[in-house]
Amino acid sequence: MLVPEDRPDRTFREYHRAHRQAAAAQDADAPPFQIPEVGHPYPRWSLPALEAATWVRDTCPDQFPAFDMALFEAFFSRTEDISNPEVLGRLASLCGLDARALSQVIGEERFRGRVLAEHRGALASGIHAVPAVILPSRPPIMGAVPYAELRREVDAVLRQAQTVQ
Repeated sequence: MLVPEDRPDRTFREYHRAHRQAAAAQDADAPPFQIPEVGHPYPRWSLPALEAATWVRDTCPDQFPAFDMALFEAFFSRTEDISNPEVLGRLASLCGLDARALSQVIGEERFRGRVLAEHRGALASGIHAVPAVILPSRPPIMGAVPYAELRREVDAVLRQAQTVQ
C-alpha cells in the first residue's frame, strides 16, 4: 500500500502486531515473521521500493524474481525500511545489481509516474492489499492467506480450465 511519506506515525503499532501474529499463526510452513515491539520504527512508504522493483523488472528481468523476494523478506521477515535507499541499495547488491544505478533511478524519480499509474490500475481492479494473486474468473486473493487456501483456489482454476478444453 502506498502511504504518504510524511505520515506522522511511522512506528510499529498494535494493529500491525495483531496482523503479523495472525498471519504467522495461519500457516506453520510460512516464512517467519519478525514481530517487533510496539513503537519500533516501521516502514510506511513503499514508493521507493516499487520504483526500484520497476527498474529491475525493466532493466534486468532475469534478476527481478530474486530482487522481488529480497524486498518481500526484508519487509515481512526482518521489518526493514524498504523506503530507505541504503536498504534498497544493499538488497540490490545482494542480488548482483548496481546499487549506485538504483540509487540514481530512485533519486530522479524516473519510474514514479508509472508506479503510481500501476497503483491506480490495481485499485481500479479491486486490489487493495498485498500480496495479491490474480486468477482467471476469480476475485483477487489479497493478504496473507494460508497456503492451503491459495492452493485450493489455484486447483479450482486448473480444473475449470481442463473442463473447457
